Amino acid sequence: MIRARWFRRLGWTLLAAVFLLAGWRLARRTLRENDANQITLRFAHWQLEGTTRQAFDALVRDYEALHPNVRIEQLAIPLSVYPSWGTTHVIGGAAPDLVELGRTLGGRRIYPYFLSITEEISRPNPYNAGTPLAGVAWRNTFLDGMEAGFDPQSFDCYGASIFSNTPRVYYNVDLLREITGQSEPPRTFGQFTALCRQVRAFASRTGRSVLPFAGSRINAPLMMDDLASGQLQRLASELNPGVYFPVNYGDFYLAYLNHEWSLDEPALRGAIELMRRVGEEMPPNFMQYGRDDALFDFVQGRALMMTAYGQDATGIVSQAPFTVRVFKSPEPRPGDPEFGANMIGPNAEQSGSYGAFGITRMSPHPRAALDFLQFITSAAADQKFVRISGFLPVIVGVNAQGLTRDFMPDGRGFPPGPTFLFSTTGQVILRQEYLLFGPGADKAAFLTALRRELPAAMREEVSGGLNNLTQTLRLNDTSIEAVHQLQRAEPGNAALRRKYQGMVETQNEQEASAYYTALRLRQAARLP
Repeated sequence: MIRARWFRRLGWTLLAAVFLLAGWRLARRTLRENDANQITLRFAHWQLEGTTRQAFDALVRDYEALHPNVRIEQLAIPLSVYPSWGTTHVIGGAAPDLVELGRTLGGRRIYPYFLSITEEISRPNPYNAGTPLAGVAWRNTFLDGMEAGFDPQSFDCYGASIFSNTPRVYYNVDLLREITGQSEPPRTFGQFTALCRQVRAFASRTGRSVLPFAGSRINAPLMMDDLASGQLQRLASELNPGVYFPVNYGDFYLAYLNHEWSLDEPALRGAIELMRRVGEEMPPNFMQYGRDDALFDFVQGRALMMTAYGQDATGIVSQAPFTVRVFKSPEPRPGDPEFGANMIGPNAEQSGSYGAFGITRMSPHPRAALDFLQFITSAAADQKFVRISGFLPVIVGVNAQGLTRDFMPDGRGFPPGPTFLFSTTGQVILRQEYLLFGPGADKAAFLTALRRELPAAMREEVSGGLNNLTQTLRLNDTSIEAVHQLQRAEPGNAALRRKYQGMVETQNEQEASAYYTALRLRQAARLP
């Protein structure tokens, strides 16, 4: 009886302590936010991979040490809900000071809710003082010229990014050495398939459950798409009316709709065969697996290889009880007797920044938000972010370290064919890929399904792009005239003159592209 009474008192005491603690924290936060001498900035992003949040925490501590009156809060939002979360918060006026753009957050629909930083990017970043980038315009300190935050329609910049990465094939060095006696990964597709045979022979001989590749519907297409784009390299270049890098997939689709190439092309057959062979090295039904399933198989030593992006490296290495290294997708060589004729040479890699942080118009502290954005995109901050997070550098002169060096884009080679991963047409291909793998694999059925579904998907994608472009051109007419009137009012303003000239040139080029696309669509509509 006494013990029961004592436990009840303890329970009530703990409950009261929890309420007091919660009330104290809420009161402290309210007082801090209403303190005229204290600023609280919040920034939101969807990068939950590896040690990204720890890298941001380190930058936040450095910034708060320089600015004791500023407190920074990091909001890491899961990618699955980020588009809806970001859209509702931005449009609803409840967004934090800085929001990562991208994942449907961008363009004419969203940019009006963000502040333009166009004037600031032509000035030096103050946090680069004392470095080789001192005095350099902020935009010119970025390896890609700040492309991630630039809106080509309005010629305005709405943010700056600290994210860049490339995909690679991860491999278990210890297991590779046990199976083959050496630690060097395959460099060509022929070497890759030979290694996969060795892995299967090893599993059969030892009775161990080891697969060549850990696959899922998320990571498997990364390697398949890379190999397929290499097979489409020569064909896409021949059909490309302009000079694009990478090849413009819209023109590639228009060529298909106008019967300038077909699914009987050797390049398409080669691409499909490479995809099929890679899939055969993965677990049965891998297209039903999620990313975490593939990662679990790999870190448990049940698979020798897996494909993932660079930002996943720190998380993978921390979980794996073995040595992890990476290599580029092992492409066929141009001299390959089966696949080489479709290629000009190896695929050249191009990697730019993405996911720029924009300053929301509802931010109560826009100058402080801009200052923090300049801080995290300084050379010193980017160097620390790269070291902790595993992301690639975005700032000139910043060096990749450790495993990150192996993710640096290799620009040697030739423009790859179009990628299908993030397109409506690509989703059609991904939905039918199950026909390429497993006991019921049927390439003929796969091609039949593509013949049935590809034309409508390509037409929808090209038409949708044309409609969006046409709308943008109409809106741009007003913006161009507004800038023109401003320029006339300030004839000596060089920045306005450059902006007006750039907008007119872009408008002319885009109008020509719209007329060309419309013509090609009409031509395709007349074909049987």
